[in-house]
Parts: sequence; structure tokens; C-alpha cells
Amino acid sequence: MRRLTEDRYMTESITPHERGTVGTRAVILIGHGSRAAGADDDMERIASGLREKSGGIVETCRMSGRGIPFAEAFESCVERGAREIIVLPYFLHFGVHLREDIPEILRENARKHPEVRLVLGKHLGYDDALVNLVAKRIWESEDLCDVRELAPRRSTVAWEMHRRRSDHDPASRK
Repeated sequence: MRRLTEDRYMTESITPHERGTVGTRAVILIGHGSRAAGADDDMERIASGLREKSGGIVETCRMSGRGIPFAEAFESCVERGAREIIVLPYFLHFGVHLREDIPEILRENARKHPEVRLVLGKHLGYDDALVNLVAKRIWESEDLCDVRELAPRRSTVAWEMHRRRSDHDPASRK
């Protein structure tokens, strides 16, 4: 199988047939997880975008909380014909989950399917693109309310309205 440069792996110009990975490669995004409903919606949106770009198998899972665990996402990929699975940790920091917990979860599941190549991919970590994203978020946050104006703790409705105002309403910028 030929190797492609990083910038061409998930582009619309390269089809799964050109990659030689039709039915053989899958990607699993693994996140921390949360008990809060909707907390992982952004990771799901990223996975959806990757599916659209690649036309391939892209699953999500969580280490805890709501959502499916890794074992279910892994089995789903295998059942759909994946023979190589890249697990991409949806984490910014290289902490204990990345150093210990996730590798152990992957090793445990890899034993069940020795015919499948299971790769622990690079976590999100630092990237120059994040500098621009953080700068964008700072700009989007300039007109948001003072923290004392947010609803009391446990009220996610006010927080979601606050968050969505900056995410989806360019008119909210004065």
C-alpha cells in the first residue's frame, strides 16, 4: 500500500480506491466522555466531516460517560471489514489517559483480533492551526456576557445559549 502525505490523506481529491483502503481502513476518534448530554457533539461533528471527506469508516467512542465504549466501536469497524484501524485520541494534552489508559484499552481489544492492525494515532496536541483557532475563539468571546450574568450552576440551557451565540451567530458580534 502506498503512503500518502499527511495533507492528502483525508482530502476529497483522494478517493478510498486511490488509497487502496476500501473496506480495510477505519478511524476511531476516542474522547474522554461526559455524563452531560450533548457534551461530545463537537467530536461527532468532526467524525461526520471525516466520513464525508473520506467515504470510509469513522467511528467515535468515549472512555467514560455517555456514548459507546471503545470495544463496541472497535467491533463495529471489524464487522464492517476494517483490517487496519487508526485510533485518534481526541485530546489536546498528553496526560495519563494517553500515556497509560488508552494504550491499555487498545492492547486489551487487539488481542481479540490479531488479524487487525490497531494503531494508536497522534493526539490533537499542538498544531499551528490551533493558534489561529484560539485567536478566533478570543475574538468571538469579546462580546459575550460577564460570568456573573450566566445562570447558576446546573443550568445548561443558559450556557448553551451563551456558547451558541458565539459559534453560530456572526450578527451577535457588535
